[in-house]
This record gives sequence, structure tokens and C-alpha cells, in this order.
Amino acid sequence: MHRLCPATCLALALVWLLGCGGGQQGAAPVAKVKGTVTLDGKPLPAGEVYFGLTGVPSSAIEIKDGAFSGEAPVGKTKVEVFVYVEGPATEKHGGTRNKTNVAPKKYWGPNTTLSATVGAGEPNEFKFDLASK
Repeated sequence: MHRLCPATCLALALVWLLGCGGGQQGAAPVAKVKGTVTLDGKPLPAGEVYFGLTGVPSSAIEIKDGAFSGEAPVGKTKVEVFVYVEGPATEKHGGTRNKTNVAPKKYWGPNTTLSATVGAGEPNEFKFDLASK
């Protein structure tokens, strides 16, 4: 009986400290962001921009006619830009079209040169000027 009480108290303390779940794993506070993306001085017709924090899944924000608007995690984020071109439908992919990212490599992936600091309650308006070379 004496051993059961401390074990029960320890288990209850762990549940209280760790919580019972219910929250999203990897969730971070988000803030509204907006801005423009140009390629060689011209508005990017279409694409996606991602704002990412380490360990937090990022979500795509659509770029249309050079402008984007959405939500991004608060903090110093890595920014990636993707521009997709659809290829022909192939049997290899079940008859679907394969998309290829044609954005310059320096603007996507782990070595992206773009970043932005997203602040809670801040205007968070960004301009990304990309160069094809």
C-alpha cells in the first residue's frame, strides 16, 4: 500500500506536467503575412511560398500575380519559393501529370538564401526579389 501511493502521485504529476495531448504536435503560434515575389524584376505569375521553422511543419501560401497572403509561424523563418511546371501525363504516375519545381535552387530546399522574421501583431509585409541567375 505504501508503494502504491508514491507511484500514483508520480503518475498524476507526469500527466499534469506533460498534459493529456489534444494539442497539435509541432504547432507554433502563427501570424498573418503578405507580400510580393518577383523574378528578374517581374511579378511571379504563380507559385508557392513557404515560411518554415525547424521542427514545425510549414504550409504553402499561394503566389498569384506576384502577391501572396496567408499565415506563417512566428519567429525567424526560412523562406522557400516553388514554381511548378506540369509535365505530360505518364503511366508511371498512374496517368497523372508530374510537377517539376523550376524555381532557382538557391530559393528552396535546405540551402535557401531567403529568410524572414515574422512577428506577432506586426504588419509582416515582405518582398522577395528573386533572380534567375
